[in-house]
Amino acid sequence: MAKVSKRCSRCGRDFNSDNALKNHVKAKHTGYYILRYVMPVVLTVVLVASALALAASTYLTTPRTSITTSQVDKEELLSRYLTGHDSLSMHIHPVLKIFVDGREIEIPANIGVEPDGRTRYIHTHDATGVIHIESPVYAEFTLGDFMKIWGKRLDPECFDIYCGTVKVSVNGSPISNPASYVLRDRDNIVVEVTTGGHGEG
Repeated sequence: MAKVSKRCSRCGRDFNSDNALKNHVKAKHTGYYILRYVMPVVLTVVLVASALALAASTYLTTPRTSITTSQVDKEELLSRYLTGHDSLSMHIHPVLKIFVDGREIEIPANIGVEPDGRTRYIHTHDATGVIHIESPVYAEFTLGDFMKIWGKRLDPECFDIYCGTVKVSVNGSPISNPASYVLRDRDNIVVEVTTGGHGEG
């Protein structure tokens, strides 16, 4: 004869295992089953979800310690040199093409790179027109910032020594104030200068 080990508190029936008792309560005493077996699980899930939500809210509302351009002067950022690549907050690569009267102007390699190898946050590695922005802080680096490091003028009238009509487009869309345009990853920037036959300004 099977040993009786469990008794239903609702109807007094005896069962020889916890599982048999649980199945009986589920089938015959649904309300009690929910209160006894389901609600503790639900409460645990709710408590865990609440704790996770609180942790997420705390994380999202806690000010980050990363330095931004609101804390660091832009001119200072442009004068700094990279000290490594292990803790970069920005690493983007817009592409720049420049044409004067239909002739492409080469964008040299090593803009922003000193003879001793020190490299500014905005620089080039080759003459493909790829601008490398590698910075340990978040900042809104502009096309004008790149031109400043390169030592070239860019405004609605002139690029460098070439003056006339200057049109600048980004990803096919024209922009009116190129020097203030904030560079984004994989931007395709085209500067077109029409001198009207006057050549250098």
